[in-house]
Amino acid sequence: MTQINRREFIKLSGVSAALAVTPSVLKAADSNFEARVVVVGGGFAGATLAKYLRVWCEGKIKVTMVDKNPDHVSCVLSNLILNDRLQLDEITQSFTSLQDNYGVIVEQGLVTGVTEGAVKTVHLDNNTDIECDYVVLAPGIEFIDVPGLKEMGVDNFDQVPHAWIAGEQTELLRDQLHTMETGDTFIMTVPESPYRCPPGPYERACVVADYVKRILGAGQVIVLDPHAEIAIEKETFEQAFNGIYKDIVTYIPNATLESIEIKENGEKVAKTSAGDFSAKVLNVIPTHKAGKIVEDLQLLPVGQRFAPVHVASYESTLRAGFYVIGDSNNSGQPKSGHMANAQAKVCADAIIREIAGKTTSEDFVYDPERLKRIKTNSACYSPITYNEASWLSAVFCYETVGNSMQLVDDSFASSNAPHWSNENFEDMFVWANSLFSNTFG
Repeated sequence: MTQINRREFIKLSGVSAALAVTPSVLKAADSNFEARVVVVGGGFAGATLAKYLRVWCEGKIKVTMVDKNPDHVSCVLSNLILNDRLQLDEITQSFTSLQDNYGVIVEQGLVTGVTEGAVKTVHLDNNTDIECDYVVLAPGIEFIDVPGLKEMGVDNFDQVPHAWIAGEQTELLRDQLHTMETGDTFIMTVPESPYRCPPGPYERACVVADYVKRILGAGQVIVLDPHAEIAIEKETFEQAFNGIYKDIVTYIPNATLESIEIKENGEKVAKTSAGDFSAKVLNVIPTHKAGKIVEDLQLLPVGQRFAPVHVASYESTLRAGFYVIGDSNNSGQPKSGHMANAQAKVCADAIIREIAGKTTSEDFVYDPERLKRIKTNSACYSPITYNEASWLSAVFCYETVGNSMQLVDDSFASSNAPHWSNENFEDMFVWANSLFSNTFG
């Protein structure tokens, strides 16, 4: 893959809609049709969906987006907070443009439930009720409890941060990292697959190892991984761990986290199937599951962590009129910000076609020609050193058999692994800014 092709991909990836609603779909509907959609969550999935519903609906859909926070702190690039490459405000995305430029109604609050009757009513923790016709859930992730990390309903993330939901936790982990002295140990755990941002834990290990090498001169970074081997970009991260960080990083596979212990002297212990490991700083990234509201609305089969969906629309397979996009679904695609953006566009297209189809009695959503055109892609850059990064990408296409998204092209990844470079590091910011603009701008 040549440099120019990669850069063309960067430009296209931030603006590709996977599908776009054609004017004929809207013209086929009654000119007066209207609908109301509530989007739960304002991350890459929720914000993209809210924006593109408004962009494509010709003013015929009222969109309300609910998020518990006043703005969104991006997980994309957040590892660069740890080594002071970036500050939190540089990755904080405002919802103002969604409101001012596209007419999205933004409500701050936590969704506590949804009742169904002639219409759906979404309930917020501030006693606000919002009536709608469709509900799209994009709440991100929750964590499965780790013994010792959560006691009597109170978690210890202030002492053992996850920093996997960006914001205060990211700054907390940075501050703890900066208390380390020469020779100290930093331990991090990798969550069980599937999890948000597949390369992210290994990328974080590199960022921390780089800090230890440059600033402290000596120290240890222990990566405890429940998988039998590095789950993504294996060649790249093996080369980094065994090469430039060979005296710093210790990678331990088949190390499933069982519990943690915080001792009176401040020492933190990760107890795993591969033994006990002590550290000055312990970064536990627990195993993920769908956002709580997804489970509350009974969109999870018993024993499953993520919601099953029809990937031609991202409508729940368990409950009509409810859609799940981004990290909370089990579509088989990477749980990344880039992929969430792509899924949101497919979902927005499907909802508009569903609304239009009600008027015309035609099944626009599952039209064979539309299904052929459903494509999503995901790109990701991983900082390996203070000023170098690797990158990968994958393209998925809809497969009617099995209602699945099949990987059809990962040549970008294979042609570049295991290399990292200054040029990739610079391109990382071009890609990220394109994604930010396409989602929130």
